[in-house]
Amino acid sequence: MSTAVSNLTFTDFHAHCLPDVDDGAADVQTAVAMLRTAARQGVTRVAATPHFYIGTHAAADFFRERQRAYEDLKPYLNESMPQVLLGAEVLIREGISRYDLSPLCLQGTNILLAEMPFMPLPIWMLDELESIVNRQGLTLMYAHLDRYLPWYSHNDFEMLMDMPGSIMQVNAHSIADKKYFGSLCRHLPITHRMVLGSDMHNMDQRAPYVAQAAKVMSKNRIGREWLENIAATTTRLMNPQTDDTEGLL
Repeated sequence: MSTAVSNLTFTDFHAHCLPDVDDGAADVQTAVAMLRTAARQGVTRVAATPHFYIGTHAAADFFRERQRAYEDLKPYLNESMPQVLLGAEVLIREGISRYDLSPLCLQGTNILLAEMPFMPLPIWMLDELESIVNRQGLTLMYAHLDRYLPWYSHNDFEMLMDMPGSIMQVNAHSIADKKYFGSLCRHLPITHRMVLGSDMHNMDQRAPYVAQAAKVMSKNRIGREWLENIAATTTRLMNPQTDDTEGLL
């Protein structure tokens, strides 16, 4: 990796690094290994985003389990490891906008990490997303948009990104695959509102790939633009002086 890339730092906006709370880290030892690996790859903040399924999970139970997992991990965190922020990966289901989703936002923000079902984009989903933005005043961060190429057209992606303030989160693992990265560049909409996520679940098939993704992006013009947009968006989102994401519009 070049010196310029190795000196980059990242916020990982999507990670399943809390122990024994969902299908992510099975135990504290795995969670610590994931975070240490992320730190070596230049990650300074990690959003711990366990899955939340409205209608399946009771909110009180989810928050209790998430806090329990964080407390189990907390004694092992130190200054050499990324800062851990609590959040959730919220599956969008029909009728979800009737619920107050603000407690599920990324800690200290109004950003909701929204996961769409793996299916062609239905009209009801756009209605739900619009209601979350306009009625609840939340900012949508679309989880792993890179994984929807089999179902979404370029126009579908454009409609999602037309939601005011919406943010595209792309998985590092997909970018690290050079061939798939080429497909992403062709199919995902051009936007300045994008961030990186590892979507790490373990240290095997779904380990952190942030360094590998940065290396691939550094090799061509479009990738370098992605790196610049990721850095700029992250700075705006995580700047404590910024009360909202209007600067991203």
